[in-house]
Amino acid sequence: MQKKLIALAVAGLVSAPAFAQSNVTIYGVADAAVGFGSHGDNDFSGIVNGVLSGSRIGFRGAEDLGNGLKAVFTLEQGFDIGNGAASPSVGDSTFSRQALVGLSGSFGTVSLGRQYAPGYFFGYDATASASVGPQSILSNGAGMSITPNSRARWDNSVAYTGSFSGLTARAIYSMKAVETAANPDDDDAYGVSLDYANGPLAVGAVYQVMQKASAEDQEEWGIGGSYNFGVVQVLASYQAVDGLGNVNGAEGDLWQVGVAVPVGAAGKVHLAYGEFDRDDLNNRGAESYSIAYTHALSKRTTAYVAYNNTENESGTGAFGVVGGTGLGDDSDVFAVGVRHTF
Repeated sequence: MQKKLIALAVAGLVSAPAFAQSNVTIYGVADAAVGFGSHGDNDFSGIVNGVLSGSRIGFRGAEDLGNGLKAVFTLEQGFDIGNGAASPSVGDSTFSRQALVGLSGSFGTVSLGRQYAPGYFFGYDATASASVGPQSILSNGAGMSITPNSRARWDNSVAYTGSFSGLTARAIYSMKAVETAANPDDDDAYGVSLDYANGPLAVGAVYQVMQKASAEDQEEWGIGGSYNFGVVQVLASYQAVDGLGNVNGAEGDLWQVGVAVPVGAAGKVHLAYGEFDRDDLNNRGAESYSIAYTHALSKRTTAYVAYNNTENESGTGAFGVVGGTGLGDDSDVFAVGVRHTF
């Protein structure tokens, strides 16, 4: 026991200067639920990972360089709390959610690395971008990049974020694959967004483009807003895409609306409904609705119960939380869980 204590003390002395210099913060989310659901003939029961927020562990640091300038970095990895596997799994990536370094000051933050595109923050959603929310399910299933999912994490990117008197501006340019003579700038992506919040009102707009060699650009835009009346908060958004999947003429749009209603000092009821329509395939699409209750057990721990139903029109691919078995399969899932942030 004494040898272990000495080893721990030595390790603390060795690591202390590095943490003191960089002000490193270890943070994360552990979110898991017991879930039951189906998608067509595929039934599911077990642990559902990241219902309210994706489970993750990260390291964030800053060093004061003087004159209001700071060096900043973030390294963040997601994981599936049900089995401990990396999530999302991107090749042999160690930090598949975020990996960036940059400079921050009164002008905002300029950063380099694997980063969130502006569409990741398009959060005018009553379920707060939960994986069981209509906006998350429909945008992810459709293949949109304005989504709180992996398509909004871009490699080899330069990004800017700045906040000024309630206005937040974001911009990003991603070279995606490293450019060479054999791989020119034909798979780049870029995006911009503006969000404004003042008291109970919040509004925002986002625009993103994803290119592909010798194919149509996937071009997207979205607008959203919310207003908190105190007894209820109303949220809604609309987004559209042209060249979906980099296919010429492939168009679609997604709209969703919802409310969040406080219950007592710690509870909240969330209701949301959304639809996605694929205009080039006889208006095929999907519709989704969710109902959830969240209860803050503390500032860091939230218990929840949630239900989602997603109906896929005939001939439409699988939209839903649980994986489908064929075209037109409907999906539903019920989950009871807890999220802890640290």
